[in-house]
Amino acid sequence: MDDYIRLINKSEDYIERNLSERISLDDLARNANLSKYHFHRLFSKHNEETVKQFITRIKMERSAMLVAARADLTITEIAFRYGYNDASTYSKAFKKQMGMSPAAFRTARNDKPS
Repeated sequence: MDDYIRLINKSEDYIERNLSERISLDDLARNANLSKYHFHRLFSKHNEETVKQFITRIKMERSAMLVAARADLTITEIAFRYGYNDASTYSKAFKKQMGMSPAAFRTARNDKPS
């Protein structure tokens, strides 16, 4: 079981290092030397979320920091940095995860006193 936990942790590290890329279940499973079905089961059991949910959540959490802190970057630029092909798809994913659009999030964060 410890070997599986190490594999999952290694996969999480891989995801963190490659947030600007399109990360597939096939890539992660191949990297862990497991079938994609077995990898997905292990990952979901360990994290209580699917691989896709984990990747999306991490991308949204990390990109939210840029949205709030880097007014010099457009939402489109941030979307590209996190592996999205367009701002619309990124904005939909952001809103679903964060409860508001990236623009509204930026405004809300920048309106708060420091």
